Amino acid sequence: MQLPFLPSIGRLLNATARSAINLAETWLSPHDLSLPQWVILSALWQCDGMNASEIGEYGGIKKAALSRMLERMEERQLVRRQRGAVDKREVTVWLTCKSRELSHLIDMYEHVNNILLEGFRPEERDLLISMLERVRSNSLISNLENGSCTDSPTSREC
Repeated sequence: MQLPFLPSIGRLLNATARSAINLAETWLSPHDLSLPQWVILSALWQCDGMNASEIGEYGGIKKAALSRMLERMEERQLVRRQRGAVDKREVTVWLTCKSRELSHLIDMYEHVNNILLEGFRPEERDLLISMLERVRSNSLISNLENGSCTDSPTSREC
């Protein structure tokens, strides 16, 4: 017996997010990039020379996880890290020639969006994005009011 699904926004968002992540990973795999690596590079393609904390905030990545990811990306010559001259704890992250050659991948999200939104009219796409932003905003407000954690999808820090 198959039970009907309850009309849960969380269930729908979770299932859709998993599909979007799978599509993105499939799109990026021929370039030997993971989605979290693409997120970091997409920030740098927009603004090279960001500090690590800005990148973490942009991508919703915890400090320890970001440090490990940047270390692996540096080993693969995708980024270059530079410690601050005054404050050694501050780290600036730069693109390399190798990662600049991948900058055409910045529009990967558009390909994923096009697949997910197949058959939607442009005004429907805009409305959906607007409504999802409102849902996200409502959840952030509720989390703040309840003393819950940050917006970061990976963060458990408050």
